Amino acid sequence: MIQVCNPATGGSVGSVWCAGASDFARAAAAAREAQKAWAAVRFSERSEIVRRFHDLVLDQHDHILDTIQSETGKARRDAFSEIVSVAGTARYYLAHGAGHLSDRHRDAAVPAFTEAEIVYKPYSLVGLITPWNYPFLLSIGDAIPALLSGNAVIVKPSELTPLSADLARRLMIEAGLNPNLLVMLHGPGDVGAELIRHVDYLGFTGGTSTGRKVAVAAAERLIPFSLELGGKNPMIVLEGAALDDAAAGLIAGAFANTGQACIGVERVYVQDSIFEAFTRRVVEKAASLKIGWSKDWDVDMGSLISTAHAQKVSGHIEQARLSGAKVLTGGRSRVDLGPAFVEPTILTDVPSSADVSRQETFGPVVSIYAVPNADEAIRRANESEFGLNASIWTGDGRQSHIIARRLETGSAAINSTLLIYNSFAVPMGGVKLSGIGRRHGEQGILRYTQAQSIVSSVQSHGGYDALLSYLDRPSRANLLVKILRLWRKIGL
Repeated sequence: MIQVCNPATGGSVGSVWCAGASDFARAAAAAREAQKAWAAVRFSERSEIVRRFHDLVLDQHDHILDTIQSETGKARRDAFSEIVSVAGTARYYLAHGAGHLSDRHRDAAVPAFTEAEIVYKPYSLVGLITPWNYPFLLSIGDAIPALLSGNAVIVKPSELTPLSADLARRLMIEAGLNPNLLVMLHGPGDVGAELIRHVDYLGFTGGTSTGRKVAVAAAERLIPFSLELGGKNPMIVLEGAALDDAAAGLIAGAFANTGQACIGVERVYVQDSIFEAFTRRVVEKAASLKIGWSKDWDVDMGSLISTAHAQKVSGHIEQARLSGAKVLTGGRSRVDLGPAFVEPTILTDVPSSADVSRQETFGPVVSIYAVPNADEAIRRANESEFGLNASIWTGDGRQSHIIARRLETGSAAINSTLLIYNSFAVPMGGVKLSGIGRRHGEQGILRYTQAQSIVSSVQSHGGYDALLSYLDRPSRANLLVKILRLWRKIGL
């Protein structure tokens, strides 16, 4: 058994069975058998189940919030953001999934004589390894498009937060899904290797070091995979930006989910002429945040996921302090509130040698740096080995879009920080060490399919393939050359 604890209180909240190799083998066999019938079902029938699931999530949101909070210690509003994103993901693919999966006709070799089309087929069995920071959202949010595209899904949630994933599965089954089509198997991190041995496609969300191991294991089986990994996400604030708005955006982007968000802001580059005014606003807002454990809506920031993680975050702060950084607010562990609380922290004068300057902290810690101009801000933002998300505040829409295109990130938000996750129509993912592949949008459902190209030709005289047999003299070859030249000019 895996015992599940509330990190905010240290109390036990439940337990789940730890899966073994035989459990994965049985689940995979049953899932593949169920998937055969599921793939033959029309999209409209699959979508009806997801539609009922969407409504159940909204109907039972209080129970879901209690479950998420019980195993993460997060604030209730942060738990609610998971419900918003799950419902949004479902609505998007209910509205657009059929169009994304529809057959597509393409230009073939010779107009009028040949045809071509692309059809999208499910892989059969998709595996998902999901993290603890958004346990309800990430266990089911990526499963929704996989199911709608005709696959069965096995999920290995984080062993720290298995209860939210199990609840998501129960709601999907209550909505009418065959239980064998969506399975949650639990265990420590190394259990993920067993999952990879049984699936046809693997989606992983988590840290970069583990992502490397996942990529190697998937490559050994020659199965496709996607990775959403770590981030050290920059924010740029330049002259002309509305400082109160930018400060509020930073507070939301840095301290939502207690800083445990892959797209959250960890470093800020502020033009030196507005540095003091901006920093003062940020410090005031951060210092006023209410932290603690509550199942009501009266807390701004909850617990970190574990005592070990809290110690890592505190270690980044202390190392930075010893290296010469200034702590403008926060910086303390709050064991008086619970075993894994750390105050929202604002740092300046952080040396580049400090871990908090280069490594992902994944906690409520922000480093603010003064820069002379936009070019230096962009250069510093791009220095990181990560490239997931970025935030831009300039007051000039054209300038912001130019900056966005120069940033080496998978996404960039203008006058926002976390908007990308709820922008369901556009792909989300990272570059550099922040990952491979995308979720959301068309790419987010097509990644669970294999594209098959079907081409056809007229039958007469052997069809297209026999055309070259007629090139039996120079005059005919020269005629074909002239046709090819004309073909290029008219753009067919």
